[in-house]
Amino acid sequence: MESSIESLIQDLKHEDIEVRKNAAWGLGEHGDKRAVEPLIEALKDSDWRTRRAAANSLGKIKDVRAV
Repeated sequence: MESSIESLIQDLKHEDIEVRKNAAWGLGEHGDKRAVEPLIEALKDSDWRTRRAAANSLGKIKDVRAV
């Protein structure tokens, strides 16, 4: 699981929109708090679907830094 979290975090910066969106969703499914800061950064993504996935995932992780 350790490497999958790191891989998903890296995918948040991928050039392909679908990869970024799916990474954001996947991080929410894992619920790992290491994803909070990268997901907060993903809220600035140019694609609205990636931003929505990041916001949804932050809600699932429930870390106060997301507030």
